[in-house]
Amino acid sequence: MTTTDDKIKSDHGKQQNIKIELLKWLNEGKNSYEIIYEFAKYLEDVSSEPSYADIVLKDIRSVYGIGLNEPSILSNELLEIRNRLAKLETALKSADNEEIQNHLKFAIEHHKKKIQELEHKLEQ
Repeated sequence: MTTTDDKIKSDHGKQQNIKIELLKWLNEGKNSYEIIYEFAKYLEDVSSEPSYADIVLKDIRSVYGIGLNEPSILSNELLEIRNRLAKLETALKSADNEEIQNHLKFAIEHHKKKIQELEHKLEQ
């Protein structure tokens, strides 16, 4: 039979890594939104719930980025979109199928529009 003391010791041991990571992130001065996202990734892993961290990230970007104009969130998203745009443009150059080229062109235009939107939000 498991006693309360055994349960406490067990839980403390299982969660030790995330506790150490939290202290490290705080001491490094990590952005609070990044800490939330890191916790979401951890919860996704331990709960075996795929895409949970992605949902949290989208919500952070929607509420704090677009909704509240949090510059750090907008800047991070802008950087990621620019990186994806560069990969899409490289893929377009090597695509030899017209259908794939059309899909890539559509995605490139969408990324360019999103970049303009985020740049405008950051200028406000």
